Amino acid sequence: MQLTVLGATGPIGQQVLRQALAAGHKVTALVRDAARLPQRDDERVTVVIGDAASAADVEAAARGSQALICALGPGRDFKSTLATRTAGPVVQAMAAAGVERLVWLSALGSGDTARRQSRFQAGASKLVMGALMADKGIADETIARSDRAWTIALPVMFGNGGTTGDYERIPLDGTRGRVGGRIDRADVADFLLSAATSGLWVRRRVILTH
Repeated sequence: MQLTVLGATGPIGQQVLRQALAAGHKVTALVRDAARLPQRDDERVTVVIGDAASAADVEAAARGSQALICALGPGRDFKSTLATRTAGPVVQAMAAAGVERLVWLSALGSGDTARRQSRFQAGASKLVMGALMADKGIADETIARSDRAWTIALPVMFGNGGTTGDYERIPLDGTRGRVGGRIDRADVADFLLSAATSGLWVRRRVILTH
């Protein structure tokens, strides 16, 4: 399968790329700096230099792919507006490129999803990352209002263990109450890749936790 990955140089994007190649997929990676991509010389990886906030750049990277995985993250910038700056261009670019399947990395605590966080994590998120989570919530709504076959991933706090495959996938609109815990970045990547390459969780927001 041909996949496009945004954020491929980041910690989760790198996990997605490694797992995708291990599973036999081909990947187009949209990056700002090719030197930061360890797999840049792999013949299974096509590197497109550009900006995920540019619809033209995303369209160039998405053409010919069956799915797009957006694994962009703000790093340590808790006031980042990256999510809102990229959501609209990504949707626009995918429509222009004829790509239906979109898997979008967000976070539990974005927008009104704070109601499903554990009380401790909700309080910590609001105190430290209030602006970031508000920005992510606006971006999530842009994705959810689109006509793409989207899935929005809502991981809890991150850990750095290896891929286990043993994690919970909880629909945001389900009946279970508040959710806490941690999830390893490798397992988040596992979910993003499995969702992108299957017909599961289409037009659903999914909480991820161990």
